[in-house]
Amino acid sequence: MHNRRKFVQQLSMGAAAMMLPFTSVALTGQSVARSLKFGMVADPHRDLIPDADRRLDAFMEQADLEKPDFIINLGDFCFGKEKNKSFLQRFRQFTGPGYHVLGNHDMDMNTKAEMVGFLGMSNRYYSFDCKDYHFVVLDANHLYQDGKFIDYQHGNFYVDDAFREFIDDQQIEWFKADIAATGKPVIVFSHQSLSHYLYGVKNRLALQLIMEEENRKAGFKKVFACFNGHDHIDLHREMNGINYFEINSLSYQWFGVKNLDRYEKKLYEEYKSLPNIAMYKDPLYAFVTISNSTLTVKGVRSTWVPPSPYDTGVPKDIYGNECTPVISDYSIKR
Repeated sequence: MHNRRKFVQQLSMGAAAMMLPFTSVALTGQSVARSLKFGMVADPHRDLIPDADRRLDAFMEQADLEKPDFIINLGDFCFGKEKNKSFLQRFRQFTGPGYHVLGNHDMDMNTKAEMVGFLGMSNRYYSFDCKDYHFVVLDANHLYQDGKFIDYQHGNFYVDDAFREFIDDQQIEWFKADIAATGKPVIVFSHQSLSHYLYGVKNRLALQLIMEEENRKAGFKKVFACFNGHDHIDLHREMNGINYFEINSLSYQWFGVKNLDRYEKKLYEEYKSLPNIAMYKDPLYAFVTISNSTLTVKGVRSTWVPPSPYDTGVPKDIYGNECTPVISDYSIKR
């Protein structure tokens, strides 16, 4: 997330989360026989939220029921501290593969290399195959200053926004070669958006052009979906044949308008940014299924821990889109 940091309070379990209706994105150009399912969680922020363990448990319990082929964390999972090993271990208790995307706040207290090691990632960016699909994980956690790409580390990204959220040239060249080398349909994961005009990757146009050119050469929509976290918003857009999905936070949204009446006084003393935070009552996560050339997203709907931020005067378009305690499903045919 951008300029939003700390968070929330110990709260009791809310009403059970309500699953939204299924929606689908029809895939063209290639028939895929084997169905595939994966689960996603974004922006848990374990170090900033007292009940992050409960929230991750809810996702993991649902994963046990859904039995996806893999699960993936879209970034801002936790700091690389000894006390967070139990949180990471809970994620690793899934019986299948579990993958991680680096988020900007993952490097608040650590170097990028330390976080890659802590999370057990093969590299800061990488790709993998699952059944009939190819998946790419990108690292957009760079400053770009004086013609140089600088890794996020120890919170150094708290500078002018114009310098943040870049993908380095080496990685872009790797990405181009990687998706060209596979004959499988491609899905891309990143922490920051590859499409959002406000807080997306600054050099995202280079990535968009690479994906669109690869689709042109392949003769079908080879790269057909991109998923990201970071903004804590619920959003889908289609651009030049590629579907971009913003996956909402597991937990909360940050607002600049202060509210001191949501939580107990002692929590405000422990979590200094709590007055700026609006919590989702239930944990948010999503599961994606690809079957018979159709991509289906299943999300979760919750409500705000009262009062709603909009009841306190927060404008609904504070981040260029309305903030909601929801991960929607999107009905798109192509």
